[in-house]
Amino acid sequence: CEQSGILIGQDMRNRSICMLDIFDNDRYSNSNTIILGMSGAGKTFLLQLIAMRYRQQGKQVFLIAPYKGHEYRAACEAIGGLYIKLGPTSTDCINFMEIRRTSLDADAELDRTKTRGDSLLSDKISQLHIYFSLLRRSLTEEDMSRLDVELTRLYKRFGITRSNESLLTKDGRPKRQPTPKDFYEMLMEQEDTKPLASILSRFVNGSAANLGGETNINMSNKYIVLDISEIGKDLLAFGTLLAADICLDYCRKSRSERKIIILDEIWSLIGSGSNEQAAEFIKELFKTVRGYGAAAIGASQDLEDFFALENGKYGRALLNSSCIKFALMTEPEEAALIQKHYHLTDEEMQMHARFGRGQALLCAGRNRIGVEIIASRREHDLITTDPRDIERMKDQQELERIRQQRARWAAGMTDTDQEDTEYDEDQEYDD
Repeated sequence: CEQSGILIGQDMRNRSICMLDIFDNDRYSNSNTIILGMSGAGKTFLLQLIAMRYRQQGKQVFLIAPYKGHEYRAACEAIGGLYIKLGPTSTDCINFMEIRRTSLDADAELDRTKTRGDSLLSDKISQLHIYFSLLRRSLTEEDMSRLDVELTRLYKRFGITRSNESLLTKDGRPKRQPTPKDFYEMLMEQEDTKPLASILSRFVNGSAANLGGETNINMSNKYIVLDISEIGKDLLAFGTLLAADICLDYCRKSRSERKIIILDEIWSLIGSGSNEQAAEFIKELFKTVRGYGAAAIGASQDLEDFFALENGKYGRALLNSSCIKFALMTEPEEAALIQKHYHLTDEEMQMHARFGRGQALLCAGRNRIGVEIIASRREHDLITTDPRDIERMKDQQELERIRQQRARWAAGMTDTDQEDTEYDEDQEYDD
């Protein structure tokens, strides 16, 4: 029961309140959290409770949803957050070639050391190598070297060089930066680079054309949901990486502000459907966010895929980099993975085996307790995905609509007319 934390639920042994502060540096060496559980165990419910409750404390929250992103929309909009949808049908666009950072110096905001001029362009180009490796898995070392040269030439066309000062105009305003469409058009100018241009064709003429332009979103909101669930299966790892990269860039702007990056279905970046470079990026994110006053929270329902890439190397790395762990209800065959990687005793596994939906084993430091997740009615109605709850809310909305309609009719009636109407209403509700 950490008084400065957020409400998680009730201890299943004695019904006492469980409050957790992942940012308590005296108790935990880092704030990272891993949540594992089967489909329907309440993973998304728990993620959104954590996100909303930390937002109530004034924390900056980023939430990345690779699957079923619509489930996050109601809560996001109800608390004044920003819901971004990246996909073929959306007009939202984030230019993945844009240089968003203003400095690579972690102490730039403190002004306690001499500011270094490490090249933002070089850092960006190294990140773009990961993007292109996800867009085309068969890229050779020669292809990557050629891309490096062509990217440098592209930014030079826009007046951007390895000098950070080149990112600004003479009057101090940010210069326009190249887009995937600009890069595609440049690569198409020469015969020997046309094969590389095909990597970006979908961002110009294909289904992902909405992602090929300039950024048209203001990311200044304190609660941001990035829904990439409709980006397409072949671009899913790319979209998840794009969202994570954006969030990490904003986290690096200030070390004094507490921030949370939540990655649902993180197996899409560290599992068999990803590649080593993308998985390394996520591993480094979990290892380094603490230095920027941030916490990374990853969740997965596919435990086998979570440990699939490189014989589980990246799944284990994320667990080892996370002081807080939740184990929700799992399939029997996956319970052994939970016991092995959470280092649970047989007694703890017996408790875990009895869990139902909305119950979890919380491993926080040396503490291990069974917790029943609890939410207020308002929170529950915003984030529930249970069809029975949705049907109940739909019926309530229909009844409220009828009441309001009857009230408008009654406002223009005589007393006698109103008595007749009230009788009819009672009969209608009974029916």
